[in-house]
Amino acid sequence: MTNIRNVDLNLLIVLDVLLDERNVSRAAQRLNLSQPAVSGALKRLRQAFGDPLFVRSPQGVRPTPRAL
Repeated sequence: MTNIRNVDLNLLIVLDVLLDERNVSRAAQRLNLSQPAVSGALKRLRQAFGDPLFVRSPQGVRPTPRAL
């Protein structure tokens, strides 16, 4: 895992909204960002935490235990 000092703390806002919405497109709307921007933020979060954090499901995305 990356040192938290090197992580953009704005990514934690994206993580919080993704945990609430469980859908990248809805999270993007709520954050007033594009879907690709939220996907890019999720990619950076995955790298920082060394975990997929969310896996695709028929209902959107499902958080991993690490994300929770």
